[in-house]
Order: sequence, then C-alpha cells, then structure tokens
Amino acid sequence: MTSAPPSPLRAANAASSAPVPPPVMKPSAPPVNILPTQLARTYSFLHPAALLAILAVRFEALVAEPVAEMLNTLPFLALLQVTYVMICLPPAGSAPSSKTGSDSGSGATSPVGEGDDKEKEKRKLPLRAGKLSRRKTQSHSAGLSAKLTPALLSLTLTFLLATPVLAILLVLFGVPLTTHNAETVLCAAHMALLASTALIYVHGVDGAVWREVWAFARPADAVWGGALGTALGAWFGAVPIPLDWDRPWQAFPITILTGAYIGFAVGSVVSRSSWLFGRWLEFMPEQDEVEAKKTE
Repeated sequence: MTSAPPSPLRAANAASSAPVPPPVMKPSAPPVNILPTQLARTYSFLHPAALLAILAVRFEALVAEPVAEMLNTLPFLALLQVTYVMICLPPAGSAPSSKTGSDSGSGATSPVGEGDDKEKEKRKLPLRAGKLSRRKTQSHSAGLSAKLTPALLSLTLTFLLATPVLAILLVLFGVPLTTHNAETVLCAAHMALLASTALIYVHGVDGAVWREVWAFARPADAVWGGALGTALGAWFGAVPIPLDWDRPWQAFPITILTGAYIGFAVGSVVSRSSWLFGRWLEFMPEQDEVEAKKTE
C-alpha cells in the first residue's frame, strides 16, 4: 500500500509554519576605526596611559581637596580629550577620500586632439616652489579647521548637555541632592569629557546613533568602549563608598572618579582588539534559539 504524495496545499502550509530566522540587526553607523596614521595609532595608546599617570600623580591631592583638584584638572582633561579626538578619530560626516569631479571627468569632457596635448604639457610643467608651499599651507589649514571646529563643538555640547544629564544620573543613583553639589557637578563634568567628547565628535547629533548609545546597542570600538568603560568604571567605583573602612579615599566622589578614569582607559583599548571590535552586547538569547526551545 503506497501513501499518496503530499498535496501542494499541505507543502505550502508546512513552509509557512516553519520558523523564519530573525533579520540581522545592523547598527545605524559602523564601528569607528582609529585613523590609519602612525601618529594616531601611537597616541591612541599614549592617551589613556597619560590619563592614568595624571590620576596616579594627583591622587593624594584629589583625596585631600576633591573640589579644588577636580576644578584645576578640568581644563587639562578638556585639552587632552580635544587633542585625542583631533589626532586619532574621524570627525562626524567625514567620508573616505575619493576622486573629485574635476579629476574624474576631465578626460571625458575635453575634446580629443590638440586640447589633450596642451593639457598634458601643462601637467608636465613643474609647479613653482612658492605656489606649491602655498597650496600645502592652505591644505593644512583647511584640514586643521575641519577637525578643530567639530572638536570645539563636541566640547561645548559636552559641557552644556552631557554634564547636566550625568549629574542628574548621579543623583538618581544615590548621590545627595541637597549636599555635595560642587562634587556632583565636577564629577559629572569629568565623566562627560571622558565619555561624550569622542562620541559627539565622531557621530555628531545623529538620533539613531544616540538611541543605540542609550540602549547599549553600539558595536565595540575605541569610542563606544571608552564611553561604556567610563560608565561601568564609575558604577563599580561606587562600591567602596558605603563600606565601613574609615578610609579618606572612600569619600564621594573619589572612588567614582577613579573608576571612571580606569574604565575609560581599559575600555578604549580593549574594545579595539580583534576579538571584540565590531561586536555588541546581547542581553537576550538569539531569537532562533528561543524558537527552537519552544518547538521542543
């Protein structure tokens, strides 16, 4: 006795009931690479090391006078962060260099014949030394302006927007609202410089990117790793505060600020490693694994 072949209707129903794999989530902006220059690659490692060295040297002064020390070191931290983003990171809106329209279309628009010969002869003529140096100066100044302007804008937005937001978050996480106001604002300013300056410089005010930032859905890179490391370091740094050790360095916000500096240095370096770069955090198991468990 032979069984009848499955009807096309049953096959279609079986195909429609099969679990559909979830779409691959892609970030709105790709992970950020350090600029491919020797200076950028070298300074990208020297910068976090310099921050940790400054913290170690000034730690006793931070314990003795937290407000005065944070206020005095704030301009130096801002200068270091601006230098870091200008040397190591691409500004928002930058794109890989490509041929300009005049260079790519010159051969198509010029007539064939005598015009081409004259154009070739002009190209063969050497440039004068003064004209060449002038062009180099103009190109250098234009490149510096293209980096300095977004760096200053990111620094301004960091103080105007990121600092108040982080101060509010510190209060929500248990910092006193009616006391230690100077410590709270200065600690938030230091954390904002560490976490937000590079993010604003690289991504600007792209709403999709910032939604991923607040959702912890950005792929790992030096910029996101530094911001996430700052947040996690400050969070872990708050652990020793309520412990009954009676140590002067347990006072707010010394341990939080120390954890933020260490977290930034570790996060900005570790997130660039080959086994972590481009990956992002997953708080829930894969959708296909959940569907497989349901079918079992």
